Amino acid sequence: MTITLEELVYRLNDQVTEEGTSFDAVVLENGVAEVICSNNEEFPIRLAVTETQLLAVTSLFDTSEVLANEMENLNKMLLQLAPAVPLSAFGLQGDTYILFGAMALGTRFENIVHELEVQAENTIDVLEAIEPLLA
Repeated sequence: MTITLEELVYRLNDQVTEEGTSFDAVVLENGVAEVICSNNEEFPIRLAVTETQLLAVTSLFDTSEVLANEMENLNKMLLQLAPAVPLSAFGLQGDTYILFGAMALGTRFENIVHELEVQAENTIDVLEAIEPLLA
């Protein structure tokens, strides 16, 4: 990564996109950053740096929130939605469904900003689409 996680957080806090999205970012005690985008303040994005990439993860909902007998429909819908959700993918961490993206460590700051903004928008779009399957 050309900048550290701390530098990235510092720069994000001063950033406003052309669409008007601003960021509130902090580094947590576990070495992960939490980013709240003004276009989706309810679902923070967690940023983690690995040896090879920058991961952006948004927790969506827990498996216990899926309506009874709708898990198969939910998974099918998520697979169908996947191609229409740019720069993001779906996953399952433990019992929590997530939306995530990965970037190379050398990704330009402007591209990181764009990907975070898009991920925040994708979160809203996905949750609206699957809302009938959640309790």
